Amino acid sequence: MAGRRGAAALAAGLALALAGCGGSTVSGGDSGSSDDGAPVKIGFLVPKSGVYASIGSDLERGMQIYLDKHGGKLGGREINLVTVDEGSTPQVGTAAARRLVQQERVAAVTGIVNSATAVGVATVFSDAKTPVVSTGQVTDNPYWWRVGWTNPMMNASIVDYLVSKEKDKNVYLIGADYKQGRDIIDAIGAGLKAGGVAIAGTTFTPFGTTQDYQPYLSEIQKSKATAVYAFYAGAEAARFVTQYSQFGLNKQATLYGNQALTEGNLAAQGPAASGVLTNAIYTPRIDSPLNKEFVDAYVAKYNAQPSVYSEAQYASAAVLDKAIAAAGGEVTGESLNTALSQVGDIETPRGTWRFDAAQAPTQTIYLRRATDNGGVMSDEVVETLGVYTSEGEKS
Repeated sequence: MAGRRGAAALAAGLALALAGCGGSTVSGGDSGSSDDGAPVKIGFLVPKSGVYASIGSDLERGMQIYLDKHGGKLGGREINLVTVDEGSTPQVGTAAARRLVQQERVAAVTGIVNSATAVGVATVFSDAKTPVVSTGQVTDNPYWWRVGWTNPMMNASIVDYLVSKEKDKNVYLIGADYKQGRDIIDAIGAGLKAGGVAIAGTTFTPFGTTQDYQPYLSEIQKSKATAVYAFYAGAEAARFVTQYSQFGLNKQATLYGNQALTEGNLAAQGPAASGVLTNAIYTPRIDSPLNKEFVDAYVAKYNAQPSVYSEAQYASAAVLDKAIAAAGGEVTGESLNTALSQVGDIETPRGTWRFDAAQAPTQTIYLRRATDNGGVMSDEVVETLGVYTSEGEKS
């Protein structure tokens, strides 16, 4: 479909470039080396402060569920998990990354939420030959393995749907003003235009500091848009969706977004989120024995449903589990990276997948609707959008 190809093409053109970080890092492949049978040191870089702190909590929970299931081990080896704060800026994340490779000398790293931080830390780890297993949006780096989703697959799948459902309507685009926000909104806009959908307007709001969205909501109202695509995550998503409903826009324009818009925020958003449509790689409603086991363990431990982020970190642990076992003997960054290229099928709560040539999964994408089930909000599956490659092609 033309809309999808337009989104995928622009997303590829806007792929995150690796940025040099300066400063010295550990050279060679011996950082974090562990002798046969010795504990393996893994860095866990997650936001414990700032706008993405709630997502960081979900990552920590997903990681813990996997470790609980495997007796605290990965690949049959004891794990020394070194957790550091990613913060909410690349500067904080880069300082933490340098600590992991220079002082802690970890064998591998997982976590990382903010795309700008991911770009900022990428060469810190690749220079040290330390592999990263993460949802972070970094491409063209032989030491970076993406386990969650990619911008092209997410953009293409929702563009395909919007082109089919909103082609004769006006769609307004709004998102946070930082690299990830602009990349996604620009790609969605290009895909919609290529598919013949009219854009009612585009707005970027100050990242991490916007508390009152009313001025921006007023512009959406004036545009007469009948659908809105919003890119927000964490606390920003909670505020935006709540104020969108309070302003009454939910009665004028259907609100769409990717999984970040409601993921981990439904409790805070409450009934205000009702009817919001998102595309996602995971839902606790997936009917499989492994997913049921994961959801049951998560609910029992945290009295909450697992999120996309929780599942993605669980998947990261599953990948590291297979890679560490395959590396055997002395585990180093280089031996782990070689093992990561050979892990094959990965069984996770979302389903079975394997890394493609771009070191990211090809997987099923779902369309979900936020629904009030007797006072408990949940993202219910509306339909399966299809199987998309990491480059945004529907397979």
